[in-house]
Amino acid sequence: MSRAFDRPGTVWRPLPTAALALVLALWPARVAAAEPLGEGLPPLAQQSGGCVPASTARIPDVPWAQHRLSPARVWPLTRGEGQVVAVIDSGVEAVPQLAGGRLDQVEVVRGPSGVDDCPGHGTFVAGLIAARPVSGTGFSGVAPASTILPVRQTGDGLDGTAATLAEAIRAATDRGADIINISTASLFPDETLRRAVEYASSKDVLIVAAVANERGSGNTRPYPAAYPEVLAVGAIGPDGAPADFSGSGDFVDLAAPGSSIVSIGPRGGGHLTATGTSYAAPLVAGTAALVRAYHPQLTAEQVRRRLQLTADRPSGSVPDPRLGWGVVNPYAAVASILPEATGGPPTASPVVVSAPTRPDDGMPGRIVALLIAAAASTLVVVMLVARAVVPRGRRRRWQPAGSADRWQSSSGPAARGRGSRAFRD
Repeated sequence: MSRAFDRPGTVWRPLPTAALALVLALWPARVAAAEPLGEGLPPLAQQSGGCVPASTARIPDVPWAQHRLSPARVWPLTRGEGQVVAVIDSGVEAVPQLAGGRLDQVEVVRGPSGVDDCPGHGTFVAGLIAARPVSGTGFSGVAPASTILPVRQTGDGLDGTAATLAEAIRAATDRGADIINISTASLFPDETLRRAVEYASSKDVLIVAAVANERGSGNTRPYPAAYPEVLAVGAIGPDGAPADFSGSGDFVDLAAPGSSIVSIGPRGGGHLTATGTSYAAPLVAGTAALVRAYHPQLTAEQVRRRLQLTADRPSGSVPDPRLGWGVVNPYAAVASILPEATGGPPTASPVVVSAPTRPDDGMPGRIVALLIAAAASTLVVVMLVARAVVPRGRRRRWQPAGSADRWQSSSGPAARGRGSRAFRD
């Protein structure tokens, strides 16, 4: 059965409710499944005899790592305002997505004259922490209102030493860093480095460090990540499994995306892609900035513990040798209520955390799909009812059943001369 509306030959046939609901339920899931891995972007790779070239390519969509962590869910609460995150690395260029969020660079090791970051590594790391959202790309940092303090500890072709790393930690601490990100490692313990870590800890500075890409070469202990005061970060891939290259051991605290990572490059507004635990650590450092901004009363050790307790847990016991307490969860880290936050004693064992309802922009795809399906079902029912009611209403000229004679009499000769009173009675 069908009925023509408006134009001859135009036939309206309602789509069955179940079919419409199925289509609308599947559509968001298909969209959400498309999480860009940075295909088509140049790699973060230094050219022989020169610096990393500027990239002109930009990723238009949200990269997979941002999909996985969804930091935008917590941005209505905090974007990391007031937090200074030191990036001890190869330097940080003043590129567009860091505009207004970069302090003057501290030079522990000198680089090429006039170049703030020749290898591009430090700029890439800084972008994962604090890149500002801009039009034309879905990429941004975890804490886009935080401020980067660049500390150059490696130069052109130089990896730095334990001594220069220790000097950089002290310099960052003395210049007001709240959080220090270290995406480099020494494979040997060093007393000078250990004392620098202890100095930062005594000043309530949280150090976040990569566990290094050493799984295939003896899996040695990386420093400073292996020191107890440091939050050590391993890497996962797009499938959620531990990355093959990510180091493991009893020192691993957390994990974060580290494969096919997208971030900003030096000398321009373009993007690059790279893989390594170097790029998992800044995602945790950015999350720490969100926590410290929203919970300024927490100490560095309490922030460290909160990040552990609110992580997405792996199956089995924790800490896991490759994932630690799990994959960092920015929303849960900021919004969860833990015992110590309410005046109770700190929790010494894992807890089950119930976070408040997430803002709409972070609603899981399946919930959105169900809401759309329900709305679509209601719309179809309304249209079916209208299909039956409209013809009858037109025949009665939209009067209640049995009222046609009264309508005609009030508009006929007997009503003439009474003006508008016939319509008010």
